[in-house]
Amino acid sequence: MTAIDVSIKNITISLIAIGLSFGLPANAEQLPVHAPQTLRGWKSAALWPAVAQAKVIYVGETHDKAKDHAYELRLVRGMIRRRIAFAIGWEMFDHTQQPLLDAWDHDTIGLQQLFRETGFDRGWAIYSPIYGRILETARRSARNNVALNASPTLARKIAHGEKLSRQERALLPRDFTTNQAAYQNFLSLMDEHPGLKAEHLRSFFAAQNVWDQTMADRILRFERLRGEAKLLVLTGRGHVAGGFGIPYYVGQKRALPQLILLP
Repeated sequence: MTAIDVSIKNITISLIAIGLSFGLPANAEQLPVHAPQTLRGWKSAALWPAVAQAKVIYVGETHDKAKDHAYELRLVRGMIRRRIAFAIGWEMFDHTQQPLLDAWDHDTIGLQQLFRETGFDRGWAIYSPIYGRILETARRSARNNVALNASPTLARKIAHGEKLSRQERALLPRDFTTNQAAYQNFLSLMDEHPGLKAEHLRSFFAAQNVWDQTMADRILRFERLRGEAKLLVLTGRGHVAGGFGIPYYVGQKRALPQLILLP
């Protein structure tokens, strides 16, 4: 779940209590961030040349829009037909669920078991049956799946300002920083949520960064990016809007060609 999808009244993060630092350092505006390319729609003549050039490709979906999921499936099939080497990265699975995705990839568990044991059937699956079709298409073509997100338990403890264990703190993303432009982009997204109080904006921004930075870290750890393979990332539009969010943090650490596709 993205921070934007969380019920606003439950945002009670205490940054002091959990010891996190998502502030805006004085030199943050000079960060050497490599800007991604953004394309809209399917009919752009630049689509497939841009896909060929990119190492990380994001589809910024609106979770409850059927057309966005159809776009994702069409893109996956198009990449397979063109014999592009790629794996699929999922916001919808947290990194602790990677063994279950590996079991799915190796055909040792079925889709219903995968969904049941990850809780997908009680959450993400309500948005679209196409998620399942994407997973099945990927397995038939021997494309792997990568869990990107932070664990719900960790995110929930952060959201409530609870003390983290040493093991939990070790899971937090490190060495990322943000700037005022990223915060302003976040504020523009929050215009769709008029019930959010001004005093909660900074903590809500910190919560969004937990997801974004964790997913960026997982992408950067995807070793196959060092070879020919690409990573196709399925995520909410708020995580990539304006080139901020996940691609912004990935670009801080590696000069990877990144592409954002908006259905």
